Amino acid sequence: MKCYIIDTLIALFGIDETGTIVNFRNFNEKPQKAVEFFKSIEEGKLTDEYKLFLQEIHNSGFREFIFDNKKLEVITAEHGIYQTKFLPKSLEFKNFRLNLSEQFRSIGISLNENQILQKYKSIQEELTRYKIKKVGARDDVIVIQIIESLDIIKKSISLLSSRMREWYGLHFPELTDKLVEDNVVLAKIISRIGTRDNYTLENLSENFQFNEARIQRLLKLAPNSMGSDIDIKILQGYTNQIVNLDNYRIELESYLDRLTEKVAPNMCAIVGSLVTAKLIAKAGSLEKLAFMPASRIQLLGAEKALYRFLKTGEKRPKHGLIFQWNQIRSAKPYHRGKIARMVSGKIGLASKLDYFDGDYMGDNLLQEIEGKIKEIEKKYPKPPVKKEVIKKRRKHKHKHRKNFKGEK
Repeated sequence: MKCYIIDTLIALFGIDETGTIVNFRNFNEKPQKAVEFFKSIEEGKLTDEYKLFLQEIHNSGFREFIFDNKKLEVITAEHGIYQTKFLPKSLEFKNFRLNLSEQFRSIGISLNENQILQKYKSIQEELTRYKIKKVGARDDVIVIQIIESLDIIKKSISLLSSRMREWYGLHFPELTDKLVEDNVVLAKIISRIGTRDNYTLENLSENFQFNEARIQRLLKLAPNSMGSDIDIKILQGYTNQIVNLDNYRIELESYLDRLTEKVAPNMCAIVGSLVTAKLIAKAGSLEKLAFMPASRIQLLGAEKALYRFLKTGEKRPKHGLIFQWNQIRSAKPYHRGKIARMVSGKIGLASKLDYFDGDYMGDNLLQEIEGKIKEIEKKYPKPPVKKEVIKKRRKHKHKHRKNFKGEK
């Protein structure tokens, strides 16, 4: 015998093939029960009351349960006791839902259409708040926020540093000219040492791990600089902000490493936490990345180049964000496209394992990638001949044959 399970925000019904109600649960007087029931569906769990509801129907002789709610059918089937089917277009569901007000009255719920809509609105608002809260608490959403925050911090440090170089260049132009290229190191020098008078062997040795040649050069340039005297304290306050911002960047990157390894361990094993986080952020979520084809993962981050190729016929991009992975970046240019294609397929598999809580296979996938890279390097030891060169060679051969025939 078949029983059709019909879930509404006001009551839960079980009907037979004739449309007769065989069991029900009334949520009208306690709307929180409806909220808990639909929350449990979102979480993939069965409430005790729902289990009892099914058991009572099963004891009445019904052995097959039909659903028009896919999530409810899936979690009921996973319970492993009942035979289930998903038939959303079944007439039994359509007929019952078209006469919902009458069905409510048959179990003692006397509500007109406006009251039903008001009940639905209040319960749906509660469920929507729950869903928003649940989405905001996902770790991959936090990963996206962190990676985008890191991008802003790096841009801010770069922007602040360009002003710092110009400002300190008034006092010690020889130092800012190319002698110290790292902006954060320069900010630390200004913050800890300050004016040219403080450039001593002791100060430089204690505060910085410079080699002997650089220290001697700084000691030589400082007293003979053509720079002017400035109020160094106000500039040091400015550079302290750059140093603090960089310290926070390091702290944030460390947290990102831990969080990304928790969210996507398989992907992290392949391309590292930073590239993993950037791919998740670009895709929008780990779920979206898991459902992406490998060809799209390969070109994530290269959308402008792809559109330019489609519009103008310029060179087709071979890779996007995954180029930042060291194995692709350090490969020979004519190997990069093949490696990127292969790696994007492995990333697609790893993202699915991570999203669906599959087994950890990161190390095995990385070994496969390393083996494939060696195969590619062995199979293509030399760069391929370009089409233009081939055409020129063919033209030259054709011309040579014509000349040879003419001489005869």
